[in-house]
Amino acid sequence: MSLDSDQRSAIEKLSQLKAGALFMKMGTGKTKVACDLVRLKLKFVDIVIWIAPASLVGSKKYLDEIRKWSRGGFGKISFYTTESISKSDEKYFEMRELAGVQRSFCVIDESIFIKNMSALRTQRLLNDYHLFDFRIILNGTPITKSLLDLYSQITFLSPNILKMTERQFADNFLVYFFDGRDPFPWRRWSKPANVEALVEIIRPYIFNSDLKTKCAVRVYNREFDLDAEERRKYSDFKNAFLEGKFYVSFFSVAQKFQKDYSLKCKAKLEATLKLVSKILKREEKVVIFVKFVNEAFLLNRALGGLMYIGTRKDDLHEFERDEDILICTYGVGSVGLNLQLANNLIYYSHTFDYKDKEQAKYRIYRTGQTKPVRIYNMWVSTVLEDIIRYSLSRKRDLLKSVEKIISAEEAMKF
Repeated sequence: MSLDSDQRSAIEKLSQLKAGALFMKMGTGKTKVACDLVRLKLKFVDIVIWIAPASLVGSKKYLDEIRKWSRGGFGKISFYTTESISKSDEKYFEMRELAGVQRSFCVIDESIFIKNMSALRTQRLLNDYHLFDFRIILNGTPITKSLLDLYSQITFLSPNILKMTERQFADNFLVYFFDGRDPFPWRRWSKPANVEALVEIIRPYIFNSDLKTKCAVRVYNREFDLDAEERRKYSDFKNAFLEGKFYVSFFSVAQKFQKDYSLKCKAKLEATLKLVSKILKREEKVVIFVKFVNEAFLLNRALGGLMYIGTRKDDLHEFERDEDILICTYGVGSVGLNLQLANNLIYYSHTFDYKDKEQAKYRIYRTGQTKPVRIYNMWVSTVLEDIIRYSLSRKRDLLKSVEKIISAEEAMKF
């Protein structure tokens, strides 16, 4: 397979560096580019340490892709899961010893998983960055919350790029705003005026590329109300849960409340069944993403189809051959799968994590897709759903702002 212009530009730029970032959208071939960059350095390294989420490392399709593009260099690769860096001291020290005694090239796929500075895996990798002679990070969505997501990713490449602590980074590029919610009413959000200043610092070390495809994408937002009885039961559930509690975590409460109203809303379920029926009549395939396992079973009972959730992962070859419906949870189905045989995507429920929704979209909207892509957002009219929707829109706008500044066209000038 020949390289496209963006892939050639990425290799030309990052092959001159000992550390760099491939911020290329899902479906643009960043795994191939990473393998090509590794192959260019094989004579200078003894081992390649490839770190990725367990959902990827455990995927035969993912490993086969790396084997294909590494072209004989696969034998030098040792795989570690992102999760094992913190959860398994044995695996972590094994990886550390390998990097410490041999010349090494470290690849971190889905580097957004090391964005949290308080996470042990992030702390360990940042402390050990110097053990790796060459370093590359890969991600299609480098920002999912704020500019602070970039700090640890860029610091892993080298602390000398930013030359500042996390606090200094926040003070330079983020600003406080008051949202009025206790117990933490003051929160940080990106300061738009400083995005360009940040990009100028990191630009020499990153390559950004958007997906180029001729297929059209249409997004449909559909909203549904709880009926009187559903609303009463939802209110009773909230009151019972909160009774006697003086303090609750917003996100834990949001999780429970969202699950309750999402499962209760018959209007949303009925509309989804009708929508899927129309899609099947067009002789097209559909992928449905849900946040909660209970929703997956609910839809599976009503629609049939395959499920890709938690410990249940039906054979995806059936989706390629005979089955037209696939139901996935975000955490399992949104990473590493190529589902471009489908051109319809339904978000049955939503997550605060913008990365999960973006990654889910690129399961079907990717290089090789030729049909018009239709994306359906199923919303329930509640205050919490409005908060989720607003949060996702702000994260989307920030990512688009940064991507506009670090476009591939601009990166090619450096």
